Amino acid sequence: MQASMANREPPFEPAANSRVNALPAPPSTEKKPLAKIVHELRNPLSAFTTALHLLTTQSEKPDVVRQLAGMMTQQLDRFAQIVEDLAALSADAQAQPYQNAAVDPLRPGLPAMKILLVDDNQSATHMMSRLLEKLGQQVRTAASAAEALEILPAFAPEFVISDIAMPGMSGYDLARRIRELALPKRPYLVAITGYGQESDRQEALAAGFDQHLTKPVGVATLEELLRTSTCSLAS
Repeated sequence: MQASMANREPPFEPAANSRVNALPAPPSTEKKPLAKIVHELRNPLSAFTTALHLLTTQSEKPDVVRQLAGMMTQQLDRFAQIVEDLAALSADAQAQPYQNAAVDPLRPGLPAMKILLVDDNQSATHMMSRLLEKLGQQVRTAASAAEALEILPAFAPEFVISDIAMPGMSGYDLARRIRELALPKRPYLVAITGYGQESDRQEALAAGFDQHLTKPVGVATLEELLRTSTCSLAS
């Protein structure tokens, strides 16, 4: 028994340095591309800023709500600036700076139009639809490009405002499909996305969008879009 045990080869024990080298490297935490990080930050920023505008436009606001709204405005403006600073680090970033501008109450009202909102982010869609309804617009929403194509013929919107990065069919694909449809009147196509580089704008226009906006879209920018694009719809 002792002899047989003595003849056995001892189990292989690599040297300390060899053992370290032999172990697989721990999985590295890959950092997402900066443009994608900015995109993901802009999505919640868009919902927050829209919600804040809805809050501040209430005709009657208790003092505590007014104070909180003021604090939120300061923090969101700072948040927006940080996002734009990050976007500026991208090589070809041409991001549109967010402006929390107030709508001029003396300006004439917007013409009432039918708008189809397309975004898989339900919070963003809900906030944007409420904002557009406050601006006097008739709004339908779709959670995907496929659903938008189902709604489009019967609803016949003058505007389609769509996100780009969606599961399944992207916003680019949606714009191309709408361009191919035999519609009595083609809607004005607007891409609203967290990707704000010049290459993203060019890709959106090449896919068939009439305009490319970067999230978050301030209410003044949104109102100006609806006001000025009416000329394109009439032509």
